[in-house]
Amino acid sequence: MKYSHNPYSGRLSVGFRFCFHVTSIAHRPLFLPIEMKTLPQIQRLLKGESPLSVFCQDSIKSARMAFCDLRERFDFAYWAAREYYIRDIHDADKIVPLRLNGYQHYIIDILQKRFTNRQQSCYLVTKSFRPCGVTTCIQAYQLWLQTFKCPKHSFTCSASEISLHPLKENISRFLSSDVVSPAKSILLPGIGCKAFFNTFRNPDYIRGIDLGYLHFADMSRWHDNYGALSSRVYAAARSSVLMKHDTLVVLEGNTPRDERLFLRDIHQLRLSAEVRMSMLSNICCNPFFLDHVSLANIPNIIPHFFHINLNYAFDPSRKVNITPSTS
Repeated sequence: MKYSHNPYSGRLSVGFRFCFHVTSIAHRPLFLPIEMKTLPQIQRLLKGESPLSVFCQDSIKSARMAFCDLRERFDFAYWAAREYYIRDIHDADKIVPLRLNGYQHYIIDILQKRFTNRQQSCYLVTKSFRPCGVTTCIQAYQLWLQTFKCPKHSFTCSASEISLHPLKENISRFLSSDVVSPAKSILLPGIGCKAFFNTFRNPDYIRGIDLGYLHFADMSRWHDNYGALSSRVYAAARSSVLMKHDTLVVLEGNTPRDERLFLRDIHQLRLSAEVRMSMLSNICCNPFFLDHVSLANIPNIIPHFFHINLNYAFDPSRKVNITPSTS
């Protein structure tokens, strides 16, 4: 899929943007996150003040570097393209910067716009096709929030230690470490918090730890026939998060290719959770996850999660339209 967005210029990049044209910083217009518009440094540059005095530098090169460092704090896509490196999905021996593909851009654009609007931060991300980097971009976004927005602990839960390894590897690489620790947590220097990792098979591991970010990764691969362990790990982790717009909870995974609305019917029949799990276990190895998907398909109710269905990411008739808050 071709990139229509440019993380370096900011053109069509994620979140709400404004045009910034200061030739002493960049010869061409930049499109910066709307949160930057009121920054004193940006206001001074827009009024024509020299970058040397704005950033207290003695060369234009160092002033531009200071501007780039400032921008990284507010522009996730720009930060990811410059600072966050992952293994190339087409060549595992190749390390490349995270430049958001179309699906990743779609997800982060929604998350970032709702963050700007200070809206609910619980998300359900689903698709029914091949891998496209959902887990990778959520993990990177979570780390960016920890680093620049709200320095709280994060918890990533996955199906196995094998599936957790590349996620820990990405963070270790960001921290300039060649060694991936076998420990269950990674200390993030300078911000006083940790990134915790574990599998769903140890559901009580995270109890008693205050968290700001939860990522339940690739849940459709959790082999949990009646959803008991998934339910416990979710309850334990969710109770550790004080939900605000600057925290984050994401459940993500695949749904069956046949999107029969058995999902909706199961809830409309008002069946007990035990019966629903039993029915869904014939369709998916993790009925707890599919049960949440079914709930998201019920019309005329207030959902617990904002549902991002990537099957419709490029369907104009189902476009998610988020406008800037006027409050």
